[in-house]
Amino acid sequence: MQLLAADYVLLGLAVAGFVFGLFCGFSGALAFLAGSLAGAAAAVFGWRYSGTLIEAQWLRALAVLVATLVVFGLVRLVVAKSVNKLLAQPADAIFGALAGLFGGILPTVFWAYGGIFLEYSALAAELSSYVR
Repeated sequence: MQLLAADYVLLGLAVAGFVFGLFCGFSGALAFLAGSLAGAAAAVFGWRYSGTLIEAQWLRALAVLVATLVVFGLVRLVVAKSVNKLLAQPADAIFGALAGLFGGILPTVFWAYGGIFLEYSALAAELSSYVR
């Protein structure tokens, strides 16, 4: 399998997530992952339901952006405070690195599950045969 440009970006995300989790620990990596997923869900549902309330596109985008950032911050804060001091070193760094790696691999899984533009990534195309 020959890797394409998008594959190098996906691998870079996985490595960056691993390093982020290694330095931030388990609570930081888990809080970032949970906040990102909650923020993405808020953006999708916020954009879908704000169309009936706000006519101007720029105002709608601004409202959804603010709501997404608030949801991300609140979820990240709650998860970080509740998980903090759960693990001692070095387990905190190891599990943080694993959680960060998981968060870095998630875009590849979502891309493969979505099944669109698979010709741009050999990894997502290969993975799509397993997730479908």
